[in-house]
Amino acid sequence: MRKILRGHVFNKHFLFTLCLGFSFFLKAHAQVSGTFTINSAVATGGSNFNSFTDAVASLSGGVNGAVIFNVQSGSGPYNEQVIINNITGASATNTILFNCNGVTLTFMSTNSTQRAGIKLNSADYVTFDNLVVVPQGVNFGEYGYGFHLLNDADNNTIRNCQINNGYNMFDFEANEGIVINGNNENSVLPGYSNCDDNLIQGNTISGGSVGITLSSIPVTGNPPIYINGNRILNNTISNFAFYGMQFSYNSGTQINGNDISGGPNLYISSGIYIGGLNQSLSVTNNRIHDLAVPDFMGGNDVTGILLNSQGVAGRESTIANNLIYNIQNNELQFGIAARNGLSSYFNIYHNTISLDDQILPGTETYGFYFENVTDIDVKNNIVTITRPSTNWNYGIYVLAAPPRFTSDHNDIYVQTGISFICDFGYYVGNDIPTIAQWRADTDLDHFSTDINPLYTNLAGSDFRPTAQPIDNMALFASITTDITSAARNTTNPDPGCYEFTSAACSTPVTAGTTFVAPDSIMCIGPKITLGVSGNSAGGGQTYTWQTSTTATGTFTNLTGALAFPLYEGSPTTTLYYRVAVTCGATTQYSNPIRVLVTSALNGGTYTINSALPTGGINFNSFSDAARALQCGVNGPIVFNVSSNNGPYNEQLIIPAVNTSATRTVTFNGNGATIAYEPTNDAQSAVIKLDGTDYITFDSLNVDVLGSLEGFGFGIQLMNNADHNTIRRCTVNVNKISTSPYYAGIVMNGDNINPKLEITNSFCDSNLIERNTVNGAYVGITCVSKSDVDGLTSYSVGNIIRKNTLIDNCNFGLYIAGTENLVVDSNEIKHVNRSIFTINPFQSIFIYRVNYGLSITRNRIHNLLEGNKTSVVSIDGIRFERVVTTAAKPHMVSNNALYYFRGNGIQQGLYAISSNYIKFYHNTVSLDDTASTALITTRGFALFGTGTTGIEVKNNNFVVRRGGTAPKYCIYLSTNDSGLVANNNNYYMNAASGTRNNVGYMGGIEYLSLTNWLATRKDSASISVDPVYHDMPNGDLTPTKIPFENRGTNVGITKDIWDATRSTTAPDIGAFEFTICRTLTNPVLTVDSAGVNVIRFSWQAIPNTSGYRVSRDGFNWTMPSSGAMGTTHTITGLSPRDTVGLMVKALGSRVDCPEYLSQRVTGQALTDQIFVPNTFTPNGNGQNDVFKVYSNVLSTVRWMVFNQWGEKVFETSDKQASWDGNYKGKPQPIGVYVYVVSGTLSDGTKVTQKGSFNLIR
Repeated sequence: MRKILRGHVFNKHFLFTLCLGFSFFLKAHAQVSGTFTINSAVATGGSNFNSFTDAVASLSGGVNGAVIFNVQSGSGPYNEQVIINNITGASATNTILFNCNGVTLTFMSTNSTQRAGIKLNSADYVTFDNLVVVPQGVNFGEYGYGFHLLNDADNNTIRNCQINNGYNMFDFEANEGIVINGNNENSVLPGYSNCDDNLIQGNTISGGSVGITLSSIPVTGNPPIYINGNRILNNTISNFAFYGMQFSYNSGTQINGNDISGGPNLYISSGIYIGGLNQSLSVTNNRIHDLAVPDFMGGNDVTGILLNSQGVAGRESTIANNLIYNIQNNELQFGIAARNGLSSYFNIYHNTISLDDQILPGTETYGFYFENVTDIDVKNNIVTITRPSTNWNYGIYVLAAPPRFTSDHNDIYVQTGISFICDFGYYVGNDIPTIAQWRADTDLDHFSTDINPLYTNLAGSDFRPTAQPIDNMALFASITTDITSAARNTTNPDPGCYEFTSAACSTPVTAGTTFVAPDSIMCIGPKITLGVSGNSAGGGQTYTWQTSTTATGTFTNLTGALAFPLYEGSPTTTLYYRVAVTCGATTQYSNPIRVLVTSALNGGTYTINSALPTGGINFNSFSDAARALQCGVNGPIVFNVSSNNGPYNEQLIIPAVNTSATRTVTFNGNGATIAYEPTNDAQSAVIKLDGTDYITFDSLNVDVLGSLEGFGFGIQLMNNADHNTIRRCTVNVNKISTSPYYAGIVMNGDNINPKLEITNSFCDSNLIERNTVNGAYVGITCVSKSDVDGLTSYSVGNIIRKNTLIDNCNFGLYIAGTENLVVDSNEIKHVNRSIFTINPFQSIFIYRVNYGLSITRNRIHNLLEGNKTSVVSIDGIRFERVVTTAAKPHMVSNNALYYFRGNGIQQGLYAISSNYIKFYHNTVSLDDTASTALITTRGFALFGTGTTGIEVKNNNFVVRRGGTAPKYCIYLSTNDSGLVANNNNYYMNAASGTRNNVGYMGGIEYLSLTNWLATRKDSASISVDPVYHDMPNGDLTPTKIPFENRGTNVGITKDIWDATRSTTAPDIGAFEFTICRTLTNPVLTVDSAGVNVIRFSWQAIPNTSGYRVSRDGFNWTMPSSGAMGTTHTITGLSPRDTVGLMVKALGSRVDCPEYLSQRVTGQALTDQIFVPNTFTPNGNGQNDVFKVYSNVLSTVRWMVFNQWGEKVFETSDKQASWDGNYKGKPQPIGVYVYVVSGTLSDGTKVTQKGSFNLIR
């Protein structure tokens, strides 16, 4: 009700108020200092002011020294509102003091922005002392704050004042005592306050909805700015409706020594409420009591201290030495409660909570109540509950498992037999009747007790304990005094808010039973705590801890004489411990208890073999191996599981150990099987990594046993389990059960529900790869808290790839609360399952807040294959209320969805009320022509609002499904002008039905692509039957030429088979492809032949991707002229050698038909051309010329080149010769090169090259 009423809007009335800044008597004022009086019986003049307003106006010019206003005792009452704005010159020495001497200021406000009797608006160093403020407003449209500080009002003091407020039943927020905030109206409306270092001390406040408010709530979207260093000391607050005091966005605020009690106005109330964000608060030495709500006012809850506030590490808030008692109401009672949201970073020490009312029975009672908390330390408190309740009484109640929570050295006493349930505690769904069971189940409160503290005088509100066993039982927590300012024992203080001394010890002495926490088997390093139970106690009794190497050996003192039997230490060796209990001259000894200390497991390779005992490098079971890890590892560990033994019928739970990137642990399963039937739903997994990092499970079979109504997970990761790998494992779960508590592989934050998204998992950077999950309600989950609250820690950087999920009941993959999750190359299908729930089967389901998902290259096919007549709905990839940002869009690409069976709704890609999703290059083929469905089919479907940033590009949607119901390739439930859709293929060719449409948008059906273009979408899209290459074997590659290269580049560089996509004209759908075009057979000829060379040639073949040549028809190589060349030369032949050759033209793909030439044979020529290797042009008539000799050349052309490549002779005359001259000059001696080409008498072309010597 309170939140609803805060939202009401009220009429505003003009309020005539004189304030600082209004010119007093229309004259400017100079800076002032000194002592003045305020007396309503004397006119303003000289050093007297008739009113507070006149006095404040005199400060309009500022101050140049301290100013004191002494108000005449007995004067007034003063009927006015006073507003003090910033005063120039005010400082720590130039203060402004109003000594009010008990006079009364009263007022009626009808202005919702001017609610206070005294308002300090950006004013500093102002003090009001001993003023009585009486707001008159109690009706609709009337307001009344005593004091209001806002807008950077610092270093002010309100002390010894009295505020007598009314209760406005028409507006619960209209009347409050003292308000420090950042808003002129409602005290908790947003607005930065910036009011620091103010002192509120010794005031008496009665009435109103709240006694004191300190709030600096930021406007939504703005960062917090805390108010700092304010002090709320020794005030008396009573008769409020809701809160004695409330605090939001405070830092370093001291709330000390206040007395808070009830009155007739009390309703749904809390003594102190702390909300929003706060840090370093000190809530100490406060008395909260006599909060009584009459029996006729039903439906009310009363809380001593209510928390709904988050802090930060290193700036924890402390709640200590508070006394809560005499609460009376007929509904719920809470001592200290954290409710209605996350609360964190509180130290709750030395409080006494007495919920012992015997007059008015209630329904429920909670000493401590923790709904959703982290980083809470509960220590040294006393709680007593003897109040009769109709439902239940709990000493300590923990609703959800907190990540970091400690509780110890408390005395929590719950009287039994006065309620339906009277339990020590409640923890995460379980009633825990006794402290012994609480310790066992929660690992908390090992040194707490549950005895009656025996208050000195409960009826007289004297809550000093007298019970001897709790004397000195607390642990020093830096609380040095108690609620009365008495010094605390810094070694063994007392629990509760009082330090006390119990009666002296007496004989006989009972030593009690020794116990150790958390365990008697431990690792080197952690602390243990030793204690005794059942011992005698009393003042003067001492306890000395002793150790020995044997139970019967000689014991030596470990400690001196202690006042309480508590010892904490970090053992390094195995020892026996006992305590010597002494009273006077009598000493008795407790039983010895052994603490076994073990060390870290050395790095290396070990075996797990059930046929051999544990010892050496072998472990008989997985559990034995896990126990060896409990003390950590000092190097990489490998466990090789024997493949010839088992199955291992056990549950494996591995908690956090000191693994790292260099200290990994690997379980090589080698096909072995671990099988287990969970019986405790708090431990549902066969294998559980509970906060564990850097663990790998490889090639292990995991069998989850259980009944149809049972539960169980194969492998679970939770509680900040990071950097783990689950690879090549097979998880077998019940294949016919429809229980929602069966799952294959789970990453989440809950022990029971594999897909619960209200708890953080904190599981990051894990790899789930190449596993097979058979059966289960859900195959794989990656789930964490999925709220948009700025505080949620999402599950980051996990990878789920190349897994096969078979015969899941309701979900293949379930995703919520993730960031940068990769879901790649998984296969989801049904083979044999025939039993499903009435809920849709959702292959990949994404829920609520996620950021930057990549869902790519997954195959979802043959769904409902085992029950083709089922009416279960099917969704391929479904986004439901998935929120992200433009900077972190979701990418859904290269997925293939086909062979959906059954007669229910079918939807390939689906999104409802989700944003920023890119659907690129997916193939969705809903083509079950045998279906007789009477319900809708949609290739792509978009529903809801808030669908900004959706893109649908380069997808292939094919619908051939049978049935008479409507069918659509693309379906938009509303007129979504923002959705971008283009370069898609929409092919509708349904086997039956009359409403078979390409599209639907906003109530209009579009029969064809041409009609659909009226929506101004898909201008470059097509409607073509792709004619898949081999759909039964999962090859949905189109084979139609009009389908090729019709996409647009959207940055997807690979296809579903990891083939490279074109960056200019990629193909539509998940498969990049080229079409096999018809070619012609090459025509091969012998182009030319020589004595030792033959060249073949052929004409270019249109549309070929290249050529290959072969001499034997089996071994094919690239032509000598290159892949696209049209000649091939064979060299190194001998005269008259024959060579056969074939050439083939290649298609666009490796599976395209071959186009071959005929085999053609060529022959090298006989050597009938002679070229000399030397001539001597010296004029002696012998060998003076160089020429080519042949009787078979019909034509010839030959040339001579010198050693620098310069041509020195050329001729086409068969009889010509060279005389060794060039340009009339003899050429030098040396080596020359010739080139001869020509045609033989049979038409064969020849070419010959070589060198010769010129010698003179």
